[in-house]
Amino acid sequence: MTIHTYGHTRTYEMEALLKLFVPAQKFAFSTAADLPTGDYISAVMRENTDGTIHLVCRTQIGTQQRMREADCPAVQGNLLDKALSTLLYPLLCDITGLRPPWGMLTGIRPVNLLRRTAERMGSLEKAKEHFRDVWQVSEEKIALAEQILIAQQPIFQQTPKKAVGVYVSIPFCPTRCRYCSFVSNSVAQMRKLLPQYMDALLQEIDIVAALLQQTNLAVDTLYIGGGTPTVLEPADLHRLLDALQEKIIAPNTVPLREFTVEAGRPDTITVEKLQVLRDFHVTRISVNPQSFNDAVLQAAGRPHTAQDTVDAYLLAKKMGFANINMDLIAGLPCDTLADFRASVDRAISLDPASITVHCLSLKKAADFYQTLPMPDAGTVGKMVAYAQNTLCDGQYRPYYLYRQKNMAANLENVGYAKAGFESPYNIMMMDDSQTILGIGSGASTKLIGGTRGIERLTECKYPYEYLDRFDALMAQKRQLLLPLAQIKA
Repeated sequence: MTIHTYGHTRTYEMEALLKLFVPAQKFAFSTAADLPTGDYISAVMRENTDGTIHLVCRTQIGTQQRMREADCPAVQGNLLDKALSTLLYPLLCDITGLRPPWGMLTGIRPVNLLRRTAERMGSLEKAKEHFRDVWQVSEEKIALAEQILIAQQPIFQQTPKKAVGVYVSIPFCPTRCRYCSFVSNSVAQMRKLLPQYMDALLQEIDIVAALLQQTNLAVDTLYIGGGTPTVLEPADLHRLLDALQEKIIAPNTVPLREFTVEAGRPDTITVEKLQVLRDFHVTRISVNPQSFNDAVLQAAGRPHTAQDTVDAYLLAKKMGFANINMDLIAGLPCDTLADFRASVDRAISLDPASITVHCLSLKKAADFYQTLPMPDAGTVGKMVAYAQNTLCDGQYRPYYLYRQKNMAANLENVGYAKAGFESPYNIMMMDDSQTILGIGSGASTKLIGGTRGIERLTECKYPYEYLDRFDALMAQKRQLLLPLAQIKA
């Protein structure tokens, strides 16, 4: 399918909008004066004699064609994107017969958008009306976003002033799952880099700790993710947590609201590693089944069984971990609606503090992208609906949400938690309301309140690049973070 533009260069939003209807496809692009052949969407912009602009949008799929046109003020950037989407969206709905549940919204943070819209318009009711009438969001998703926004308010109110979150990246896994789009390097291939990586990581912790002291900022949450942090041997895990305790936690001026380590893969969890986490007072871990069906796990490239997940979870509970999250994925190959429902029921029966329900997202970096079609949208929708209804009928409630590109059924990932077990890090990260200091390969530092609003520095994706460019990256980080002392709480 071809994305055709003429008179402007706003292809990114057009591509994002088109992916709501035809996800996980590769698109061609044309800027010719003439319309392309075959299937396409087209947006042509011309200036009128009075200075306004005339937009003509067309779609063609097979033998069907649709067209809409309109005059509007001379706009650029996001306003032009919105004008184009307003014309193209109903054409795509009509020609495909689809009505995306999130309407025209293509961003990953719809709850954040609802909050900011409510602040701008003066009330939540007006923001909901805007979502409904302008963005064409379904009533079901508006209600979900509202429920999450309400659940998040106490977390926002309890956030310390001039506080940041800290994220530490361990981008290694014992093996790579076939759906994974994160940068995670198998230890078998990259083990030789681990000692050097750990040395650099600890050096960066020193640098961030010094910057925290210079800027007089408190650390609110500490999150170690990956990859799979528990791929580290107990000695390396101890070394990492000891450095964080000495340099980040001990000097901190407020108690940590959350200290999470993603144990994640059940095949990396041992008594020795859990004991290290207990010794350093980690408050929250993940033990992620993704599915409780062994055939689904095998198809997804997960080298553990459902029973391994149960055993790892029960071990963690026995050793005193009260705040454990479990991840499930809707839309995995070989999974059926009945089997996914059984996985949800099994997770609930184990009684974890939180359960996060993801929808499969086919990214170019994942093995599945080349080998699998998108899962059936209707089935995935029923999976997600069952999870939401069943979890909300019990002790759980949704507390954070985000979306990704190429998501099954164009849905969302939702974290559900028991009252008091919501993850402040997840909420603050997805709301873009707190500075996050990233440490390690692939970690992203997000500075809130910089000269350009939100400024970001993402460190090199691969450990070998991170090591090769370490000095230059640290120089960039120092330059980015030193103005933190002047940012008002």
